[in-house]
Amino acid sequence: YIAEFLLRARDAGFVVPEALLQKTRERLSEDLLTGGPPFYGYAQSAHLGFAYQAHAGYVLARVNRAPLGTLRALYDNERARAVTALPLLQLGLALVLQGDAGRGDRAIAEALARKDNRPGWLGDYGSAVRDAALMLALLREHGRREPGQEQRLLALSRELQARAAESYAWYSTQEQIALARLGRALALDADRTFGGRLLA
Repeated sequence: YIAEFLLRARDAGFVVPEALLQKTRERLSEDLLTGGPPFYGYAQSAHLGFAYQAHAGYVLARVNRAPLGTLRALYDNERARAVTALPLLQLGLALVLQGDAGRGDRAIAEALARKDNRPGWLGDYGSAVRDAALMLALLREHGRREPGQEQRLLALSRELQARAAESYAWYSTQEQIALARLGRALALDADRTFGGRLLA
């Protein structure tokens, strides 16, 4: 998450120390090649390992640093480990960014065809709302128009409206970040400027 945040901050015009970015990229590259942390003690350790590598691959692919062979091996041999759709989508985008549109498009289609089977506790601080919002944001940020995308947006909107109607509508930090990214992507998609205020 930190590596992606730093890269997005740099892309937005903020000054990010190059040495810090380089060190972060090196660590992600090493984790992508070696499998990343083992996630001992987690019930869904295989999924968490795959999700970690898929996200690392996506972040590295944004700067053209993800080894295509490793991404292909993840898709060909490891994708069955995914419990949720978000890692498949991230891996698909990474494959497309690194030049394998065939596998990338298939991974994205598989991600969007998946039903949400997220268990109550997965160990990734995510949720169905976080995943849905982040998937839609990523698709918009990369200019993708996939079948069923607008229906997913409508379903998420209804979920948020249902929460708002409750007396206590709480969103985790991960959900808030994903929803903010989606809101920004939707606003920019309509050729509008985007701004906001942070209230401490």
